[in-house]
Amino acid sequence: MSEVRHILIADSDAQTLERLASALRATGYATWEAESGREALRYVQMERPDLAIVSLALPDMRGRDLARILETNGDKEPIRTIVAAGPGTPAEDTAMMEESAERSVMRWSHVDQIVTLVNEAFDLSEGNAPERFAEKILCGEVMIDPVTMTVEVSGKHVELTKKEFKFLQILVLNEERTCTREELKKLVWGNEDGVIGRTVDVLVSRLRSKLGAATGRELVSTVRGIGYRFTA
Repeated sequence: MSEVRHILIADSDAQTLERLASALRATGYATWEAESGREALRYVQMERPDLAIVSLALPDMRGRDLARILETNGDKEPIRTIVAAGPGTPAEDTAMMEESAERSVMRWSHVDQIVTLVNEAFDLSEGNAPERFAEKILCGEVMIDPVTMTVEVSGKHVELTKKEFKFLQILVLNEERTCTREELKKLVWGNEDGVIGRTVDVLVSRLRSKLGAATGRELVSTVRGIGYRFTA
């Protein structure tokens, strides 16, 4: 099992805070929630998060200023930070964001956009961790061999297409962490044209059927509104 990553979320809107925290927890992360910049800084004094998501609009300081503090973090290790502007961001803050060139801001409307960005920050792709994608994997009763592109479940060979293999490999490498549909489309299909949600659904259905025939249970779970995870 991989180490659980801790995400600090700072947002003054209680609903937005809960939406983000719930989505990230469902994805496999641990979260700390703060409703102000000062509260976020108190968390950081006690424990260092692996990543921070801070709202552009906070009641006591600008999100960009909090990000600058976290990314310098005194004499301690810097904290990687995403400044985000959600659907509830006031119009005047959005206008200011568009006029400023001091720092990029993640504009989001659906939580899976934030989850995708967080997952990407922890290097899901083969390009960021090629050695992980070249190693044989044994996870529960599933054995994956990238060299021969073969899969065995409880010693039984399971015939998969290249894309089914890649899809399963990504899920298994990320264990209990949910992969969003968008990042799976990018990692499995690359820049191919015509890849829509239905394309992903069809592949998942085929993969579940093949794995289910070997195990008698479902190994690929749907996390509603976010994506898929492997359940050994």
